[in-house]
Amino acid sequence: MVVKKVKTILDGYYSIDLGMLVWLKPSYYGKKYMAALKSLYIETDKNRILVDTGIGDLPSQYKKYYEIDRKTTIEKELRAMSLTPDDISIVVNTHLHFDHCGNNHLFKSATHMVQERELNYALNPPERFMKGGYIREYLDGYNFKTIDGEHHLDDDVLLIQTPGHTPGHQSVIVKKENKKYIFCGDVAPLQENIKRGVIIGISIDPVALERSLDLIRNMDGVKISSHDSEDMVVEGV
Repeated sequence: MVVKKVKTILDGYYSIDLGMLVWLKPSYYGKKYMAALKSLYIETDKNRILVDTGIGDLPSQYKKYYEIDRKTTIEKELRAMSLTPDDISIVVNTHLHFDHCGNNHLFKSATHMVQERELNYALNPPERFMKGGYIREYLDGYNFKTIDGEHHLDDDVLLIQTPGHTPGHQSVIVKKENKKYIFCGDVAPLQENIKRGVIIGISIDPVALERSLDLIRNMDGVKISSHDSEDMVVEGV
């Protein structure tokens, strides 16, 4: 299959402590960062694929913890490309934290794909410190297609396991002509993670996460960070 288009789209921004995005950097602690909520739109001659779906409309009990700016939404971004949610055939979630699957419900016609280990963990996370990242109503009612390990969506769209931030995290590699794009997910939410080789501040397994980050860092291609607000636009038409 031929990749025809690769484009980052946005579901707005939300506030997070910058220290949560970069491991053990005290100067970042307590510093508010308006994190971009990025998705990746991939169009092949067979499928329209969306990687991650943003934060959506958070339940009221969560809204009090975050400042949210959704002047831009996934629906608006798709509309600007003359698309609707029904045009998306596959949704890939890098993981199931609420800021990456919050609009899954919009894509009723799509196949929703996630690593089996991630879904099993998200439905009942045993560690208390991880429970707040998952919202059960964002998970229930979906017929997720689970995968286990590396998986080709198309000839030039590959899902790879990159665990550590969560147990079943995955990243997406897209080849378009002679160029490669890597959607990191939260292996590298900021370009700083890639440039300095420093993991995100939230992880279930820091050792596995560092290995996943090194895997991404050693790849050639355009590396797309999920929350970097200074490194925004990627488009390969």
